[in-house]
Amino acid sequence: MFVLVGAAVGAFLLSWLAGRAVQRLTRGRFEPFLSMARVRSQRAFSTLVVASALYYALPASGLPPEVLFHLRHWDQLVAIGTAGWFLTKLLHVGEELVFRRYPRTPADERIRRTRTQTKVIRQTTVALVVLLTVGLMLLTFRPVRVLGITVIASAGVFGLLVGVTARQVLQMAISSIQIAFSGALHLDDVLVVEGNWGQVEEIELTHVVVRTWDKRRLIIPNTYFTSKLYENWTRFGGTVAGSVDLILDYTADLEQLRDEAQRLLEASTEWDRNDWELQMTDMGTQSVTVRITATAGDGPSAWNLRCKLREGMVGFLRTDHPEWMPRRPKFEA
Repeated sequence: MFVLVGAAVGAFLLSWLAGRAVQRLTRGRFEPFLSMARVRSQRAFSTLVVASALYYALPASGLPPEVLFHLRHWDQLVAIGTAGWFLTKLLHVGEELVFRRYPRTPADERIRRTRTQTKVIRQTTVALVVLLTVGLMLLTFRPVRVLGITVIASAGVFGLLVGVTARQVLQMAISSIQIAFSGALHLDDVLVVEGNWGQVEEIELTHVVVRTWDKRRLIIPNTYFTSKLYENWTRFGGTVAGSVDLILDYTADLEQLRDEAQRLLEASTEWDRNDWELQMTDMGTQSVTVRITATAGDGPSAWNLRCKLREGMVGFLRTDHPEWMPRRPKFEA
C-alpha cells in the first residue's frame, strides 16, 4: 500500500513540477499556447500521470493476482479516458487562441472564414478523439474486443456507422466540413432561409443556428445548406444592402424624395456612408413603386436602417406631401 501511495504522490509532484517548468521555460511564438494549455489541462495531465504511475506500481504492491488484475484494468481505463480528456483540452485551447487572434468581425470575410473552419476542425477532431478513446477502452475488455476494433475502424475511416440515425448524423457532420471549407457559409453571415432573415450564430457538427431579426433561433440541419436554396447576403463581404419600397402617386417628385432620403441617411448611424440609390422600379395603373437602397456594415444595422428609412419617409409624406400617397379609387353609391 505504501508503494501505491508513494507512486501517486511522486507522480502528482512530477506533474506539478512539469507545469511549473512549462510556466518558466515558455518563450517565443509558442508561449501563448503552452501557457494556456498548462492552465486549462493541468488537472487532466496530473490525473494521467498519476494513473500511469499507479499502473506500473501496482505489480509491486503485493496484492493477490485476481485483485491486481482488476485494479490494473480499471486504472488502465482511467488512463485512457484521461488521455482523451487531455487531448480535447488541448484542442479547445488551440481553438481559443485562433479566436483571440481573429476576433469576431462580421465585416471581414477572411476572419469569418477562419473562425468557421477552426470551429469545424476542432469539433471534428474532438469527435474522432472521443471515438478513439471509447474504442481503446473497449479493447481492454476481452468479450467486447471485436466491438472495440469496430469503433476504432469507424473513427479511422469515419464512415462505418450502424443504423439509419448514425448515417444521418454522419451525413450532417460531413456537410459541416463541406460548409466550412467550400466557403459557401461562414459564422456571422446574413442569410435568408425559407423567407426568414437572420445571421449565422453557430455552426455545429450536425446543425447551424441562425439568429433571426426578432431574436428567434432557427436550428437547421447542415444537410439543408448543401442540398437546398438559400440566400447569403454577405458571401464575399460583410456589407449588407437594405431596400425600402414606397408605393406613391404619379405626381410624386423624385428629386424631393431623394433629398429627404439623403437627409435621413446622413442623420443615421447605421448607414456606412458608401452607397445608396432612389429609383422608380415599377408602374401600375394608379401608382408607382419607388425603391430606396442603402448599405450598412452588417445585417442588424441594415435591418435597423431599413426601419428608420421607412418610418422617416412615411412621416415626410404624411406631413409635407400627403397628395403623393396612393389615391384610392372613388366608387359611386
